Amino acid sequence: MIDILHGAAYSLVALVLLSWGGNLACRWLLRLTGLKPVATEAPATPEGEADTARAGRVIGSLERLIMAGGVLIQRWEILAAVIALKSVSRFKELNDKTFAEYFLVGSLCSLFWTILVAVAWLGYDATLGVGLRAKLLILLGISAG
Repeated sequence: MIDILHGAAYSLVALVLLSWGGNLACRWLLRLTGLKPVATEAPATPEGEADTARAGRVIGSLERLIMAGGVLIQRWEILAAVIALKSVSRFKELNDKTFAEYFLVGSLCSLFWTILVAVAWLGYDATLGVGLRAKLLILLGISAG
């Protein structure tokens, strides 16, 4: 029972770091670079801006969780697919240099943060943890490699 709680605890910490921590890290980096959020089709109301920001945070969190899953099971095509989907969804807006810079900095920050947290989780799991990755790979029928 202790192993289950231990594994759940450090995995929960990683999930919080990926979602909430990733949002803070990317927002901090964007502020540091001087890039401000660019909402191309947001309504001019404060409520619309809040909805757009909230949607961006949710999308960023989901993106980092999916990419972390790819890192944990060493399926790099998952990272490529997420990045491709993001680029395709914003393709027309990338003509605007300001938006393209904002998009690129945010995307690279999100990718870097995901890799950082996932590698820390893997290191902890392998040394002090309960071997959740190995159990996950067996459950998914994936050979460790």
